[in-house]
Amino acid sequence: MSGRACPQAVYTSAPRTLEGPGFGVFAVSADWPAAVGRTRKALGALVGFRPDDGEAYGVLSRDGGRLLYRKVASRADGFGRPGNYLVHLVWDAAGRLGVRELLELRRTGRFLDGLAADADPTDALPPLRVPSADRTLPALTVDEVDALTPGLAQLLAALAARRGTCRLPRLSSSGRDVAEVVFAVLPRALTTGVSLRTGPAEDDGDTAPVTVELVAAAGSASAGPGDTERARGLLEAASKGELPPDDLADLRALDAWLFADSWAELDAPDLTADQLACVLESDTAPRWLARGTNAAAAITLAGADPAVGAALRTATARHPEAADRVRGPVLTALLAEVFDGAEGPAETAVQLAGLTQGDLCTAFADEVARGRRVARLDRTAGLLVEQTLSLGVALPLLDLAVDPWELAVLASRRRVVGDALERQWRQAADRSDDGARTLLGHLLVADVGWLTRLEDALPVSGLPAVLRWAALRMEVAAVEQLAVAVATGSLAGRGWALREVVFGSELPAADVDAVLGRQLTLLLADDGWPRELAESFARSRTADGGGEPPRRRKAPRRP
Repeated sequence: MSGRACPQAVYTSAPRTLEGPGFGVFAVSADWPAAVGRTRKALGALVGFRPDDGEAYGVLSRDGGRLLYRKVASRADGFGRPGNYLVHLVWDAAGRLGVRELLELRRTGRFLDGLAADADPTDALPPLRVPSADRTLPALTVDEVDALTPGLAQLLAALAARRGTCRLPRLSSSGRDVAEVVFAVLPRALTTGVSLRTGPAEDDGDTAPVTVELVAAAGSASAGPGDTERARGLLEAASKGELPPDDLADLRALDAWLFADSWAELDAPDLTADQLACVLESDTAPRWLARGTNAAAAITLAGADPAVGAALRTATARHPEAADRVRGPVLTALLAEVFDGAEGPAETAVQLAGLTQGDLCTAFADEVARGRRVARLDRTAGLLVEQTLSLGVALPLLDLAVDPWELAVLASRRRVVGDALERQWRQAADRSDDGARTLLGHLLVADVGWLTRLEDALPVSGLPAVLRWAALRMEVAAVEQLAVAVATGSLAGRGWALREVVFGSELPAADVDAVLGRQLTLLLADDGWPRELAESFARSRTADGGGEPPRRRKAPRRP
């Protein structure tokens, strides 16, 4: 027979035992654990029994494994004395055998009822092979479901509390073995480590936190409504031929199997945190997250409730469509933070969504391409612009920000942004519309160097007005720098340096006079004067005392 090879021991009263005549260990496997005991004294309560009880059996936990046993009244020993009994012990060092195996051994007669007539004491008893018990599907009537619900609910309550003793009747009113039904409908993983015994507790060293005690008639103790609902759901499912998978190891997973379909019909505000977690752990998660604002509500609750957070991570890992539903609201919130200055999502939400920097940058660029504008290009938004461009994502810049001044400052300070803006300016089909002229004006105020950088791609039409607009917003030094750039670049010879920049700046007369004192020859030549005449006029003006040091304008006006 296949199965786990388990050491065994037999205790009874006989003319000869391993401990001498009378009660003692009659036979034991060679590898029987010494910690459990090999003598009557060491075994203690494990071999105690009142023969008048007829039979006792159980499974309990000890350090290092699980112990299955059956005690039964036996025929008189060799001395002819009444009151003899036999105890059959089976040890599982792996701790995997449980109530199902106990009941299977008892039902199939593999526990000993007595000694063979020719049996001799031995300390080399072969191990007993114990296969994993098959799970039988109980066919239950409506009346049996009603009768079994209270006891199963009490056991579920003890499992939820992770401690306690539950008393169940050995037989139902219809004669059904209650333990067999209860441990058939419950998943094996959920009852791992649960002990079972007949009769009251003894000092047998059981370390199991939850114990089932089989009695002739159970009391009237009742469990809470949640455990009662679970118990009835399990028994009704069994009556329809459905059993939960044996690998469900906790009550939340059991609830997901029992109730997820019905709970998934409710929206987030109508569910408790535990119910919501069960829905997320079930196969209904993608459909539930796709409905209304459920995804956003689950993300919010996940940040406050670890169980919901774990369930949401499970759902996104198991179902790609659920992951998409979670990413959507988080990505929307991140973009709202960048574009509109709204409050961004919690860090836990971003982690749950599994979004990468590349995902955010791509979505950001797509929104800009569709016409969305950044309300305020602050440090966070500016950093995202840099990261997007650094990743090679195509990000339209010319109409990126509501305030072109913020874009001009960012492009002037950050090289990757400035290089991208220059490329897009040169590629633009129309650089003479109002938006382009406004952006150019802000660029010149932020950094006069933009004139030289873009001069071969500047539309001449409307440029004088742009120069005047920019000069009006500059300090003295910047006005002079812009005038020199105009007079020495490809725009030279039109007189714009003097007329639009210097005079158009509307600086105080003394400041204009100082600029003219330093750059008059260049400015007059740009205005069309012959070089010799311009130099002569500049010398005569200097001799007359022109060109005083400039006075600093109090502060430039922000564009």
